[in-house]
Amino acid sequence: MTQRFSNLSRRQFLGGLASSALVVGAGGLFMPALGQDNLLDFRLGADPLLLHFNENSLGMSPMAIKAVQDVAVNAANRYPDNFVADLRETLGKRHGVPTEQVILGNGSTEVIQAIVTVAARMGAKVIEPDPTFGDVRRYAKAEGMQVIAVPVGGDFVTDIAALRAAAEATGGPLLINICNPNNPTGTIVDSTALFNWIDAAPDDHIFLLDEAYVDYAEQNPAFKSGLALVQAGRENVVVTRTFSKVYGMAGMRIGYGLAAPKTAKSVRRFSANFNLSATGSAAALASLKDEAYREASVASNARGRATLLETLDGLGLMHIESNTNFVLHRINSDVKPYQDRMMANGVRVGRRMTADEGWNRISIGTPDEMVEFTRVLRAFRERGWV
Repeated sequence: MTQRFSNLSRRQFLGGLASSALVVGAGGLFMPALGQDNLLDFRLGADPLLLHFNENSLGMSPMAIKAVQDVAVNAANRYPDNFVADLRETLGKRHGVPTEQVILGNGSTEVIQAIVTVAARMGAKVIEPDPTFGDVRRYAKAEGMQVIAVPVGGDFVTDIAALRAAAEATGGPLLINICNPNNPTGTIVDSTALFNWIDAAPDDHIFLLDEAYVDYAEQNPAFKSGLALVQAGRENVVVTRTFSKVYGMAGMRIGYGLAAPKTAKSVRRFSANFNLSATGSAAALASLKDEAYREASVASNARGRATLLETLDGLGLMHIESNTNFVLHRINSDVKPYQDRMMANGVRVGRRMTADEGWNRISIGTPDEMVEFTRVLRAFRERGWV
């Protein structure tokens, strides 16, 4: 049995899903709107499977949970300055950069927003792969910035050569958004091609390297983080990371960025700075100390992914090699009916994220959850739904 790190039973929290017409829970709404012939007997009354937002089903580290409880009791009435300062100092030491080069945010998305704001004031345009995580595009459009989308390759790998060609053809100040590994594809970039491009790029081409899934990607020897570029003082690189994934802290909203001194100073002007919660900061600090949890989290993800891939292969459903806690795979149907049938059976799956129909992104839950999901998927095959 997989160790669970949450002290709250999902069955207690969201029990009775399939027997009710509407359940509101942490993952949103479940509305079984299809006929009885779309329901699977073994899913009646079963725990919901929340496999749509790339969350970590293990929950937080036990040390993080205790830290949250202690702070809630003893320090929630105080401003979080000391916790935030300790977190920034700890992250700086962990990543080999001065404290001033650490940018904190309520989730890495807030750091990303600050980076976009800086780029907008430079008069920059955005260049990014398509598909990719959408927050840079969303913030850029709010700032009135032009966004140039460059399709990923036929293998769903980010096409660095095509992005570089687009950047050189566009010219002027640019914010180049590289999510590595990419979301929703799960692929990593050609690090040699990317780093060569960064080395040759002009100073007004800022590279945002979003490494939300770095802990999973590091299991692949071909992955190379952009951290070394920041450590070397490259002012046109910002690396962003989050506690939402491997540390199971999506609801606590703690993320950070790493940049060389001048760039970090510019971005910090628009970042959360000391506007983080005491509980979230304390949980992040505790998580960084709990290496056993991090290792267990990575291992759990690997086991769950192996179960999923074995089933996908057995069903002949093509999938893209993943370096994350999700997998983009074929479903042999349009996304909407697949999503609706899954939801009717208490399973949340990803929305449409690709130009072509027939693909779905599924988050990797605990090994036990993935055993249950693959059982659902095989039942779908028996009914001709995938």
